[in-house]
Amino acid sequence: MRHWATDFVLIFGLMGGSHFGLPAQTAGATQLAGLIREPLSLTITFPNRQRAVLDAYVTRPDKPGVFPVALITHGTDGSEQSDRQHLTPNRFSAAAITFARHGYAAVVVMRQGYGQSTGHNDYQGNSCAQPQHALAGKMARDDILAALTAIRVQPWAAKHQAVLVGQSSGGFSVLAASALNPPGVQAIISFSGGRGAMGEGQVCDKTSLLATLKSYGQTARIPTLWLYTANDQSFSPQLGEEMFKAYHRAEAKGKLITLPAYGNDGHDLLISAPEGFWWRSVSSFLSQQHLPSHGVVSLTEVELAAPAGLTSSGLQAFKHYLSDRGYEKAFATNGEGVWGRAHWARTQQDANHEAVAYCEQYREKEEAACTIYAAGDQRPAAK
Repeated sequence: MRHWATDFVLIFGLMGGSHFGLPAQTAGATQLAGLIREPLSLTITFPNRQRAVLDAYVTRPDKPGVFPVALITHGTDGSEQSDRQHLTPNRFSAAAITFARHGYAAVVVMRQGYGQSTGHNDYQGNSCAQPQHALAGKMARDDILAALTAIRVQPWAAKHQAVLVGQSSGGFSVLAASALNPPGVQAIISFSGGRGAMGEGQVCDKTSLLATLKSYGQTARIPTLWLYTANDQSFSPQLGEEMFKAYHRAEAKGKLITLPAYGNDGHDLLISAPEGFWWRSVSSFLSQQHLPSHGVVSLTEVELAAPAGLTSSGLQAFKHYLSDRGYEKAFATNGEGVWGRAHWARTQQDANHEAVAYCEQYREKEEAACTIYAAGDQRPAAK
């Protein structure tokens, strides 16, 4: 009998043209003690009166009052189809939980053209020869600032306290926003920030990229934190330092930190790295800006016995599953060593479906069928 193990990222989405409706899916989200997690549909309006609807998700403390906003935005997945199908706000659920448990209303915002947000993305029509970094930065910046305005009408959102957080091209996007010094934004954090990565430290039209970042730094006055890892395969520490120096040569306030290597590719540290890997650097920076940095909600470790029949690699995968805050997530097994895992799903139902489907791909016909062993942090209710 052959036993296989498989670990997949959920890639569930709804393709259907350039405009996407945003379903009101409030049921099925994993809730953690002391926090509230729920999807948002942000209707934004631009100065020219055009409107868009952005796919978003908030994680916030479960207590009365208002909280500083941590607006978190994303990078790209590599293609327009992938950015529609694969990207969900929940890809940043672990980061959102980290900010929320330290006192923030953490809102992951998908910019136009990504996930289920309406509109066109910020790289449509561009090429590596002509990446149009400045234009893309303006488009992304407009989305981010309009989203912040929409978030601030929520009853739990502070009106004059916010931090903008971006990963990869999202990091470039929040730096673009820094050039306008948006009122009520005290800090900006760029994780693995940059744009036009070609790999091996190369980017499309590097000269234009550096010039664009320099232009942002000439007017920016909001303190910025730039974080890279030693093994970032998209933007190396050396390239990160070049970009930082281009931005920081002017009057911009900034700090650059190179973290140790993480996994095989540290580029996705905000998505995949545990809180302990990066929060100390971030919390120190936030406290210097008089923003919350201490925990207000403590998370308990998930305690579930491992499924029977798993091999050593399967047991290790289940251990990682328990510690992973990549909600919505599910773990499936057939009890004979075959397993499948999904995370970052839009709903728990989606995660369950995909975990079982992946597990089924790796079992022999004579073996037992795969079923859900864990949905989120719990065993499913007996039928």
